[in-house]
Amino acid sequence: MRSLMHFNASGIKRAARPLRSAVARLHMVARRAELTGTYPDFDSALAAVPKWAVAGYDNDETVGVGLEKMSRIIDWDYPVMFWLERELLARGNGWTNLLDAGGHIGTKYRAFSRLMDLSRVNWEVYDLPPMIRAGAEMARRDGLEGKLSFCSDVAKSRKAHILLCSGLLQYLDEPFPQFISRLPAPPEAMILNKVALRDGKTIFSLQRGGPAFLPYQIREKGVFLNDLETLGYDVVDCWQIQYLAHAIASHPELGCSESWGFMLRRRVG
Repeated sequence: MRSLMHFNASGIKRAARPLRSAVARLHMVARRAELTGTYPDFDSALAAVPKWAVAGYDNDETVGVGLEKMSRIIDWDYPVMFWLERELLARGNGWTNLLDAGGHIGTKYRAFSRLMDLSRVNWEVYDLPPMIRAGAEMARRDGLEGKLSFCSDVAKSRKAHILLCSGLLQYLDEPFPQFISRLPAPPEAMILNKVALRDGKTIFSLQRGGPAFLPYQIREKGVFLNDLETLGYDVVDCWQIQYLAHAIASHPELGCSESWGFMLRRRVG
C-alpha cells in the first residue's frame, strides 16, 4: 500500500508526453490558452486553423473571449501602471495622447481608471473592427464617449505621446517595426507588456481562445531587442512575467516561451 501511495508521478508524465504531443498535433487541446502546432509565419498558422473552429481575432465571436479577466487589474498590470503614471506626471497638467494598440474594447482604460487619474489623457484604442464596434457601443452605453475613442486604422490614429501595447505583439499580423512605421509619428514612449520571446528563432503557433484558434508569435529575443534599438528606443526598464510562459503542447522539445514587459523611451538626437 505504501508503494502505491508513492508512485512516480514524474515518470508517468514523461511516458505520457508522446501521446499528449500526438493529440495536440490534431489541435485537440482541452485548455484555453494552450498552444499547438508550429508554422513559419502568421498566414500559415491562420491557414492551419481547424475547419470547425473560428480563425483568428477578426471575428465577432472572439469579442467576449477573456473579456471579464482583461477588464480587471492583474498583477502583471502593475509595472505598466507604474510607468504610465510616471510618464503622465512628467507631462504636468498638459493633455497626453495615448494609443492603446490591441486595446480590445478599452479594457485597460476601464481597469486603470479605477486607480489612476486619467482625466487628462486622450485614450484612443486601436484594434480590429469587431472589437472597435463593440467598444464604441459599450462606451456610449457607459457614458465614456468623451474619455475613450476608437480606430481600426492605425495610420489614422491620433499622434500619440505614449504607445501602450499590452498583449498585442504575439497576435500582431505584421513585423513590429512595420507597425510602428504606420503610426502618424513615432511615440515619445512605449510601454510593451506580455511580449512572448524565446532564445531560439521566431516561431508561430496556434492558441486556443474560446471558439477560436489564434495565430501566436514567439519572437527571437535578440532580434526583437535589436529591432527596438534600430527603431531608436532605449530600454528604461524591463520585467519578466514568470507564470505567462507557454510551451507548445505538440512540440515540447522547443521549450517554453518567456513573457516580458518593457518601458521604452525614444532616443533624442
